[in-house]
Formats: sequence, C-alpha cells, structure tokens
Amino acid sequence: MPLPEPDQRSYPPAGDAACANCGLEAVGDFCSTCGQKHTPLRQPVRHFLADAFQEYFGLDGRLWASLKLLLFRPGALTRAYLEGHRVRYLRPLRLYLSATLLFFFLLSVFDPAETLRQSLSEQIEAEQIGMVRAADRVAMLDSTLAVLAVERAQGEALIDSLRARTDSLQQVLTGSEALDSLGIDLGDTFAAVGDLAETERRGQGVRWQRGQLAALPPDSLIDADAWVYAARALYAEESNINIDLPAWAPRSRSIERLAASRTNEEKSAAIADFARSALGQLPTVMFLLLPFFALVLKGVYFRREWYYSEHLVFALHTHAFAFTVFALIAMLIGFGGDVDWVTITVRLLFFSVPIYFFLAQKRVYGQSWLKTATKALMLAGLYGMALLGGMVLAIILAASV
Repeated sequence: MPLPEPDQRSYPPAGDAACANCGLEAVGDFCSTCGQKHTPLRQPVRHFLADAFQEYFGLDGRLWASLKLLLFRPGALTRAYLEGHRVRYLRPLRLYLSATLLFFFLLSVFDPAETLRQSLSEQIEAEQIGMVRAADRVAMLDSTLAVLAVERAQGEALIDSLRARTDSLQQVLTGSEALDSLGIDLGDTFAAVGDLAETERRGQGVRWQRGQLAALPPDSLIDADAWVYAARALYAEESNINIDLPAWAPRSRSIERLAASRTNEEKSAAIADFARSALGQLPTVMFLLLPFFALVLKGVYFRREWYYSEHLVFALHTHAFAFTVFALIAMLIGFGGDVDWVTITVRLLFFSVPIYFFLAQKRVYGQSWLKTATKALMLAGLYGMALLGGMVLAIILAASV
C-alpha cells in the first residue's frame, strides 16, 4: 500500500482520529490503548535527535525528579518506587545504566591507565635522570666495571667449585643418591651460569658507555639517563620492573606484550595496557554483582516477605548513586588535578558512599538503628568479598581476552 502524501502525515491525528500505531480510537495526546504519543510522522532531524535524547535521559522532568531523591534523600527513591509512584521517576535499570555509562565514559576519557604509565615512567626517571660531566660519568663507569670484574671472578670460581663437586660426587656415589645429588648440583650450576651471563651482559653495556663517553670533552654535560637507555636498547638490558608470569597463566594480547617487554618504558606501557583491559571488564563484572547484592539483601532480611525484585530495586538505586559519585570523582580528578581541595573533596565523596548505603538501608527497610548497623556490617563483609572476587575476575578476563 503506498504511503500517503507528505502533507497528510505532518501532524498527529486530530480529535478522535485513529492511532497510527494500533489503529484504535485515539483521544488526547496519548493513545488510551497502546500508550503511543501523538507526534508528527515526518520530523526534521533535530526533532528526532531531541526525542531520542529525551527518551533516553528522561529530560521530561523525570531525570531531575529522580536525581533529586537519589542524591539527597537516601532510600527515598526506592520507597517511592515500591509504593507505586513510578511514572514520575526513571526506571531503576535505566537510572543504573545511565550512571554506569557516564562513569565508564569518563573513565575512558581521563584514562587512569595512562596516568599509571606516566607514574611508573616518572618513578624510573627520578631514580636515573641527571645531567653530569662526562669525566665524572666515566669515573663512575670505571668503578662499576671494577665491581663487575670482581663479580665475574667470583661467579667463575663458584662454577668451577660446583663442577668439581659434581665430578667428585659422581665418583663416590652411585644409584639414586648420585642422581639426586647430581640434579641438585646441576641446578646450582645452571643458576650460577645464568648469573655470570647477566654480569657479562651488564658489563657489555657499561663498557660501551665508557668507550663513547671517553671520546667526549671531559667537562661536557651529558644526560646519564639517556646513555643508560641507549645501552639497554643495544644490549637488551633487563628492566628493573620484574614481573614473573607462571607458565599456566593465560596469554592475552596485553599479557604477551607484558611478557615480551624488556626495558622499563616497555614494561610501563604494557602494565598500563593491561590495566586498561582490566578496567574495560569492570562494567560486566559490576553488572554481574548486582543480582548477588540483591540476593544477599534477601538473605539478610529473610523474615521480610519481599520479592527478590524489590531487593533488586534497592540494589539498582544504591549502585546508581555510587556510580554517580564515582563519575563526579573522575571529573574532579580529571579537571582539578592534584590540588588540596580536590583531594579533600574526593575523600569526602568516597566516604559518602558507605554512609549513603547505611541511611538508604535504614529508610527502605525501616528497622532500628542497631539492627540496621548490624545488617549493614554483614552486607559490607559479604559484598566486600564479592567485590574482591569481581576484581580478580576482571583481571582474569583481561588476561584471557
């Protein structure tokens, strides 16, 4: 059937015309049967975007009414919802999803993983950076070479001693005793050989630096940190950020990058990449923890003849408040930086979350302060363990995906 002419579809049905959705009689601004709002069928894109924005965020007044109760009257929004006042407020799931979407969007914008990488890099630079005279650096490298020579001599002597001991044991002992002793001594020998190889590799980098710097004028200023990194790049010097991964550990892209990194800068970038992957798993983990929190509530208040869904409404509202606060904290840290008033405000906001949970629990379930405090401690203990498990799960998912 062909569509009517555009001018016939520009306005909603007038008077008691038929609803465009269900075809039944339509009275007023909304259909009394299906609830569809009478709006023009043909709209400019600005109207379409405005309707979509209003539909998601509830900018018809419900968002602000919901936020007013959610932020400033702990538990009042849950009470209103359970008492049947639902049309005037956003639905609990939408409110929770909006808060989490805002928080994790801000988290991706401000990227705390990059802050972690910069912190690690700055820590390394603080230990190594410095402009020094070439002659002073050469003298220090000479001292280092002398120490490495002693270490090399000691390592060679230890290897000779272990080999001699292994030969003598093989001549004296037989059978299983010889095999056991041989295994122990060979293990010690391999470790000593590895230490000696590490000493030799460090010596190559130090000798290269000394040879290059000795050719410079003695009073010239050089960046010691840059020369250290150059030696590491040439001789693959190991990082002083040591991360040993067990053989059974899963190997995602970020894990492989972490295992393959050699220098401190590569390690820092790999750690930040892994942290970014773990943060990306948090929305899924937190959404999975919500039903558990509601289940714990139902267990703690088992004498209440409440449905599980009613406890779930309380869980959605309290978690929506928590993520709204976390979003505010992210904006304060992202825009305010590391200043005193931001630090104090962030701490106060963090402390407001458990206080809010407690006050909301008191208002919603209506028990005495003592009973509420006792059950709040039980909830905190059980949910704290669940949160710890959730963090571990996020790390496992980041290491696996």
